[in-house]
Parts: sequence; structure tokens; C-alpha cells
Amino acid sequence: MSFGLYIHIPFCRSKCPYCDFAFVVRQTHLAKQYSKAIVRELQTQLAILNVEPIFNTLYFGGGTPSHISPQYIAQIIEAVPNLHKETEITVEANPGDQASFEALKQAGVNRLSLGIQALTDRALKALGRFHNTQDALDAFHTARRVGFDNMGIDLIFGAPNQTRQEWQEILQKAIDLNPEHISVYGLTIEPDTNFDRRFQKHQLPLPTETSQSDMYLDAIDQLTKANYEHYEISNFARPTFASRHNQSYWEGKPYLGLGLSAHSFINNKRIWNITDLQAYMQSVQNTGLAIASSETIDSDKQLLETIMLGLRRKTGLDVNLLKKHTPIPLQHLLKHNMLENHQNRIRLTRKGLLVADAVCTELVKAL
Repeated sequence: MSFGLYIHIPFCRSKCPYCDFAFVVRQTHLAKQYSKAIVRELQTQLAILNVEPIFNTLYFGGGTPSHISPQYIAQIIEAVPNLHKETEITVEANPGDQASFEALKQAGVNRLSLGIQALTDRALKALGRFHNTQDALDAFHTARRVGFDNMGIDLIFGAPNQTRQEWQEILQKAIDLNPEHISVYGLTIEPDTNFDRRFQKHQLPLPTETSQSDMYLDAIDQLTKANYEHYEISNFARPTFASRHNQSYWEGKPYLGLGLSAHSFINNKRIWNITDLQAYMQSVQNTGLAIASSETIDSDKQLLETIMLGLRRKTGLDVNLLKKHTPIPLQHLLKHNMLENHQNRIRLTRKGLLVADAVCTELVKAL
């Protein structure tokens, strides 16, 4: 049976002002203990599965996986059974950790996802990042030099005081680097973050919604013109370099998640782990697991997720699925050019991409 495998590494150098993921700072001294907990949880989950899984993808996310010693990443990889030469093994990395890139490559990592976020010093400072533009460029070239030929970079648009001109400049610098994959995300103000507190006090000068929409369209235009395929709302890739791991999520395939706050989806059941680091390690030590809760995905929820995840992708959804379950909103959205029928597949138009959440909401309300 084929699975994706996600491993959450929560350690970070600092707290980004926009981030609400499960992470800890200044606690890398716990990395050895944590990596042992990951391996123990893996062994427990494999015993529960009672099948011989084949892991087609292995993804280390965070947090900042590159912030801990690469020996711990290597030890976890060595503990995963049935990896093969075609397995996509991704590690998320920050520019400041380039000293570990060669060791990660030697450990078997074959895809690096570099959290560049911006390529002007002004935008990086506005986003609260510790690296500068030259650090990002140096890290990218270091990764190339040690042998990474499958690289993705992340970019954020809509940073405080950002202009379209600056964003277009960042996009061009990213294109000039020629990575295999580029992800672009609009800055989101998450609850209980530094940016949220500043926003509530009217101390966060963000671009207008219109400007942010224009920036997103700029990304589509510049990246597709540079021969990147816009295969998912936020993701662009060279041919054959789309993220196989993320595609498994969007296609509803089974995956196993290990570590702090990690989610799993197996046999129509979603399971997620606890979010406190010490509690996670103690629970795994005691029981082999650290489950916080779970839910069964019934047919109605499965249909809802199929629609929402399907519309995120360029391939869209079978027209018959939507005709059967959401005929009236479908016709309305087609008429208003939010959706289009392309070879009997329903997908978002350029106009619909700007309000994708609202389009999905209108469709799922009819379920």
C-alpha cells in the first residue's frame, strides 16, 4: 500500500511575526530526544497499520527542519522502511542553514524547499526575517553546488508597505534563479500572532485588497510567461517537478503524519497529534503515540473535500460531479465567469482564482 509520510520538525531560530504553526524557539537541545520520539512513533504506527507500506513521498516540514543537526534527519530517514530511489524526500530549509545542505543531500534528501519569502532587503525586514537577499541567493547557489537539482522556493506577497513594483522585482529575481518549483502565498494575518496584534492596533500598513489581487495576478503572468505551470492555486512548477507530496493531499491519498501537531489520513479517518512539545515526547515515550483527536470522514465530508481540493488544482473537477451535487450554483458561477468548463472539467477562471474561497463556499453550501 502506498503512503505519503509527513514529519514535523518544530524547531526554529526565531518566531516569525506571521506564523501560527506549531514551533518552538531556542530548544534545539531537545532535537535528539525529539528525533527518537519520531522513530518510536513511526514504529508504533507501522505496527498499527499491519501492512507493508511503500512511502512514495517523505516530507520534513516545520518549524525549520534544517535548523537541527542533519544527523537527526538522517537517522529518521534510515528508520523509514521501503524507501526507494524514486521516493521524493523533501526538507524545508531556511537560507541561514546552508551549512547543513551537503549533509542533507548525503542523507538521501533529493528535494529542498527553501523559505526565501522575499528577494529585497526591505520586504524581508518587513516580514521579520533574519536573512537578507544576498543570504538567500548564496543559500540557493550552495544547494545547487552540493547537488540539489530539484528545488522549490517560497515567496510571500502583500508584505507591509509592499508595492507592485517591488513584488514584480522579487518575481523576476526568483525566475532568474531558475528553481524547479515556486510557491507564492498572500500574507495572511493569523490570530494571536505578532502581525495580528499590530493589525488590531492599526500598526500594520498592508497593501490594499486590490493591490494584493494585482500582485497575485502578476505572479501568474510572470511565472507562466517564464514557462512555469500554474498547477495549483499557490504553486508553479517546471514540467515533471510539481510537488508529489502535496499532490497526494489534494488527491485524497492516504498519508501518515508524525511529530508535533502532525495529521494523518488513513482509511477515511483523520488523526492529529498534540501540540505541546514536552507533552508530545512524554506521550510517545509512554505509549508510542501522541494523538490529540480524530474524525471519520463520511461520504458527505469526503465530497466536500473533493470539491474544495479539486478546485485548487489546474485539473479541476469532473463536470458530472458538480452537475449532480451543485447544479444551480454551478450554472450561476459559470455564467458569471468564476468557473469554466474545459474538456468536461470544471476549474477556476482567472477571475475566480481571486475569490477561490468564496466560489468554493457557494458550491459547498448546496451540498
